Formats: sequence, C-alpha cells, structure tokens
Amino acid sequence: MNRKLRVTITEGTQADEKLLHSMWQLRRNLLDLHQSEEDDLHYFHDFCTRNHTYLFTFQDADDTLQGFFTFTFKTFDNVESKSLFILSKYYYVNPMYRGHSSITSAAFRILPKAIRRYGMRSMYITAFVFPSSYVSLSRTFGGLKTIQADNITNREQSMLENFAEEIYGENWDNTEKLVKNQNAPYEENKGKTRSIQALRQEYENINPNWRNGISVPILVKFNLHTIHNILSTNIRRMSRKNNTVTT
Repeated sequence: MNRKLRVTITEGTQADEKLLHSMWQLRRNLLDLHQSEEDDLHYFHDFCTRNHTYLFTFQDADDTLQGFFTFTFKTFDNVESKSLFILSKYYYVNPMYRGHSSITSAAFRILPKAIRRYGMRSMYITAFVFPSSYVSLSRTFGGLKTIQADNITNREQSMLENFAEEIYGENWDNTEKLVKNQNAPYEENKGKTRSIQALRQEYENINPNWRNGISVPILVKFNLHTIHNILSTNIRRMSRKNNTVTT
C-alpha cells in the first residue's frame, strides 16, 4: 500500500478512446456481465462521455491503470433549497490498491470546480451499490443513508428516486426502490471485524438478492461531518500501513 498512484481528472466529453477502453477493461475484469460485452461497452462509453461527468483515473509507476471512478453532477432546485447530487456511477479498483489514500482523497479536487460551476448548494454524494461498496463507503464517509432508511428526509428520497429513474429508466424498480439488471461485481468477503460483518449484514437485510444484479441507492450529505470522517479514515489507514512497515 506504499505504492504511489498518479491521479488524473478528465472531463468526460474530452476523454479519448484508449483511456475509456482501459477503464472498461479494468471494470470487466472485476464483474460478471448481465449483457453482451458489445452492449456493455457501448453503454459504458456513452455514460462516461456525457455532459457534467468527470473521470478520476489512478495509474501506478508503470502507467498501468489500477483504478478509476466517475462523478456526474445533477442539480435539484425548488423554492425552498438548491441541491447538487454527485453521482459515482462507476467505482472500480484492483484489490491491492483498495483503500489507497490517493483514491479516497481524490474527490476533494473536484469541489472548487463544482462550486464555481453550480454555485453554493447542499451537496450529496450518491451511488448505487453492492455489498463491498456499501461497506467501503459507510466506513469512509459515515452518515450513509439508503433510500429505504428511516433517517432519509422526504426531499432526499424524492431527489434520489428521480435521479435513479433518470439514470436507469426501466431498470429502476419504484416499488422495491432498487435497481435491477445490473452487472454484479465479484465480491470478496475478506473483512473479519465485527463492524465490517455488521455492515455486510445490514446490506443483506435490505437487498438479499444482490447476486442477481440488483443494487441499492445510497446518498451521503457532503458537509463538515463527512469531511471529518474522510480525513479520520485516511489517517487511520495511513497509521496502520506505517505500523505494518515498521514492524
């Protein structure tokens, strides 16, 4: 985990074909497809190159792509408030680099651009997750809400439902509040701590059939509490790595 990663942020509309194919291939290696490779690549390409989308890529010292995620922005305005959703539609990292501080802290780089472009708004990070992502995001951000949770507000739930329907169309199940017909990732249940297993069980209670390509919508309000959790998580991870090296 002491390996260095180079972080690059590319606007989706400016991404070249070589980069997009490298991203798709890394993702392809980490999941089971529920459609043909041709159809999946076409959808992936179209989504990554849409307006208001940014690609975060992470290369090692040999310029090999080791991970990436995407951010897509969506505004919601009404007479009471203005909100900005930041969707992480794709998030794939090779196992040896998961939890790397360069990846978990990279999102901060987009904040100045988002504020300049969309103004001051309530910000939310949202995703449609499987178990490992649910565990990772819960531990990184804290304060994670699912669309089924009791602590989600009516406005937050409404925005998340509208966004899910816009992104997934007929694959959005408005009754179960889940996204169907998705590509299920290869899941590795390596975390043995009680807290990790409790989070996995929490997810399974909401979505026991995730292996059939069903994902859960989540959101995190991006505020000072979230920033504190991210920084604290990174400090703990770096401390564990340093202790491992010295021993």
